Amino acid sequence: MKSDNLVSGVRWQIFIEGLHLMTFVGLHAHEYQQQQAVELDIEMSYRPAWQDDKSGEQADQAESIIDYDKYCTLLSTFMQCKPHTRLLETLASEVASLSFRDYPMLEEIKVAIHKPKIRENAARLGVSACWTRWSYETLLIPQPQEAALHA
Repeated sequence: MKSDNLVSGVRWQIFIEGLHLMTFVGLHAHEYQQQQAVELDIEMSYRPAWQDDKSGEQADQAESIIDYDKYCTLLSTFMQCKPHTRLLETLASEVASLSFRDYPMLEEIKVAIHKPKIRENAARLGVSACWTRWSYETLLIPQPQEAALHA
């Protein structure tokens, strides 16, 4: 099926706003005792594999796209099962790493993590950062020499 409305240079965007999850995160002693609410805002850019097909044919294959429902389930499972994380910055990096690892077509991700109602006079507080596949592969994946040092 020829798709005239798609250009091979198109990068698709997926956004998830206000994904409410429970997890262990924080520096304070009481934050180690029970899970607390966090909200995630995520923006992802990707190019499906079928866009690289020079024939112009569009494959209607679910594995060539990022299924946002499955992605939200992945994040929920991860947050529920992971050990305590002290910093939101570390948690954001873990979310980015998980995303790049599980979705090879992912090119860029912005992760914002908020703690809602953590302060009486603020709606939410949090952190935000962006990664590209290059920064994931060079900065977030432990290099072989680093892995050997930590063993």
